[in-house]
Amino acid sequence: MVKPKPKTDINNGGANIAIIAGNGVLPIYIRDELISSGQKPILIGVDNEINPKLVKHADAVLTFGQVGKLFELLTANNVDRVIFAGGITKRPDYKKLKLDFLTIKEMPRLLKIVFGGDNSVLTKISTYFETHDIKVVGSHEIAPNLIAQNGVIAGKFSKRTAMPTIKLAVTAAKTIGAIDVGQAAIAEDGRVVALEALEGTDAMLNRVVDLRKAGRLNANPKMGILAKMIKPEQDMRADLPAIGPKTVAMAAKAGLKGIVIESGKSLILDREATVKKAESLNIFIYGYDYEASN
Repeated sequence: MVKPKPKTDINNGGANIAIIAGNGVLPIYIRDELISSGQKPILIGVDNEINPKLVKHADAVLTFGQVGKLFELLTANNVDRVIFAGGITKRPDYKKLKLDFLTIKEMPRLLKIVFGGDNSVLTKISTYFETHDIKVVGSHEIAPNLIAQNGVIAGKFSKRTAMPTIKLAVTAAKTIGAIDVGQAAIAEDGRVVALEALEGTDAMLNRVVDLRKAGRLNANPKMGILAKMIKPEQDMRADLPAIGPKTVAMAAKAGLKGIVIESGKSLILDREATVKKAESLNIFIYGYDYEASN
């Protein structure tokens, strides 16, 4: 991967928000949303994580050992808000990194951050940035157009027929979220058939495809639902559940009938394309108000 050379004063003091970009497509949509609203975000990629499509747009790609360089960039560009977008699949091994001075100085605090589940790590990172007078904001705050609304978003279905399976999938997703494992679960015809772990939603859906091919699952289930829900007590400033056209296509391939996401707390990426894909594949998308339902 070719890394752009870190710059200083990128927007001549005009930028005040930075995107710390991990993997996946979410950073692309966040950047596009900010630009369309007239802002000029600074994009800082995480080395070996940032989506290759974003590298050419990045103002810098930094390792976990360059905490000093990170804050140098943020200060030089008058950044007072940061948004974390995209996933991190690898925890840093500080023994193998070349560390700048601030990283070495802050090592005891940084080591405390990297231990724990995803939710606790993200919360501690947010707290750490705020000690440097930089506010960490969430996708829901700076890109409200991505937030899922309540009720039917795409397709048609019978609540009487689908709701028992929806509630089962939602309960399973919330249960694993409570122990900070994953955000998604699949239920069909009265039972939970898959839970998301560290491999992510796509891999879980592929697992269901394999189980169906192997005859472990009904080839034609009456009602199969993918539920993606925010983890209980999760910090909404990072890693909100998200779906997009790819999620819909994979759900259809897995033999499912619908996708349920938590309204007000989940993201729909490329909404128009996602809805169009769902309707073409006869998949419904439903925004579930968990708090109102419990």
